[in-house]
Amino acid sequence: MSKKDAKVLVLTPEMYSYGAMVVAGALEEAGFETNIMKFTLNTKVDTLPQADIYAIGLYSTLHVLEFKNWILTLKSAYKKPVIIGGPVTQVPELVLMNMEFVDAVIIGEAEETIIDLVETFMTRRDLDIVDGIAFKSQGEIVKTKPRSPIDMERRPYPKIPDDIGKQSIRGAHVYIEVLRGCKGSCTFCQVPRLFGKKIRNRPLDKIIEEVKLFRKKGAYRIAISGGTTSFYGCGSSWINEDEICKMLKSISEIVGPKNLSAPDIRVDAASDGVLEAIAKYTIGWVFFGIESGSQKILDKMLKGFKVDNVYDAVHRARRLGVKPAGSFIVAYPEETDEDFEETVTMVRELPLMDHFVSIAEPIPGTPLAEEIARIELSKNPLFVADTSNFGRLHNLSIAEMRAYQLMIEGYYARCMQPSLADEQVFKLFLNEAKKQGSDIKTCTLEVKKLYSALQQKTR
Repeated sequence: MSKKDAKVLVLTPEMYSYGAMVVAGALEEAGFETNIMKFTLNTKVDTLPQADIYAIGLYSTLHVLEFKNWILTLKSAYKKPVIIGGPVTQVPELVLMNMEFVDAVIIGEAEETIIDLVETFMTRRDLDIVDGIAFKSQGEIVKTKPRSPIDMERRPYPKIPDDIGKQSIRGAHVYIEVLRGCKGSCTFCQVPRLFGKKIRNRPLDKIIEEVKLFRKKGAYRIAISGGTTSFYGCGSSWINEDEICKMLKSISEIVGPKNLSAPDIRVDAASDGVLEAIAKYTIGWVFFGIESGSQKILDKMLKGFKVDNVYDAVHRARRLGVKPAGSFIVAYPEETDEDFEETVTMVRELPLMDHFVSIAEPIPGTPLAEEIARIELSKNPLFVADTSNFGRLHNLSIAEMRAYQLMIEGYYARCMQPSLADEQVFKLFLNEAKKQGSDIKTCTLEVKKLYSALQQKTR
């Protein structure tokens, strides 16, 4: 079968993820007839367009667990090769231990690998000739030679669905990619493990052309993805203000500052020049990855900055007309009550406009996942009951109680006066803390099972 006769359906759960669109664009550029569709657990398999290859992007441990039966139904119905890609494949055993029926897993960056893999399936050649994949052979997991990072100057444009303008991701129609890599080493983060620590910038002219393509399809609210926006254009230097400003200004001229956001910025890369550009060319919000008010925990996370840097960045942002928000992680390994109270104090003192609180999640492939996999459940605050009256009343773990408390502290820090709606707000926070706790417990148990199996194979 020739390329022009091969049909590939790219499937992305719940929304059109940027990664799935880029993979679909790579396939189309290579000459394959390619479609891209969203799916949910309620999507009927028999309503999907028939294809020769099904490529599915998954983005979390929960995705693997939630969608494995749906993907099995797809495989059973069409009996065609099924490829899994996305961030979950950093440890491909996570996929192949749960979905033995999957034909191949793409490890890491997929744009070039997917082309070789589809061609190999269509010509019925052996999979071991394809670099950058994992698959099962005679009951054993086989990993081929790793593939080199792709050249971002040659990275294809995404295939943009006609209804892209109808979706909303934190208020944006789409998050676009301006670079890959991160100079940071945060132990909970997948980015430097997935893309490396070297910054690979996309050429500005290609970014601008892509924004125009999205605009033509009706996606005019654009956000820049990743927590490393302020590394754009840098080489050996930590940041390059001129390149960042040029990039933001160029995109803003197309969509307007009210439709552009560059939300995720490191506090130690938030120079005055970067903040001034965000204030001038975007909606003016930034989300700082603060994570903790305890220097001990920040050091354990390898965040690479000091508590004083957080206070400085937030106050400078306010002074320069930027609205700062912060993300925080609770129940990190070795976080004591005293460490948590330091975070509470920081939340009370910082003039943040919004707060995002999460319980530490062990994402496979990160140092945090390896550490949590080793911790006994009886010593993991996510599985230890909170003994306060409120904790006992609502059956909360220590981790869930800390998440709930920090959400409340953030709410009062940005609300000058209590309101009649407080009770409803508190209920929402309680449900969110319990939902996070339930989901991350599930992930933790899966990660412990995964790393236990990996350890046994290395013995």
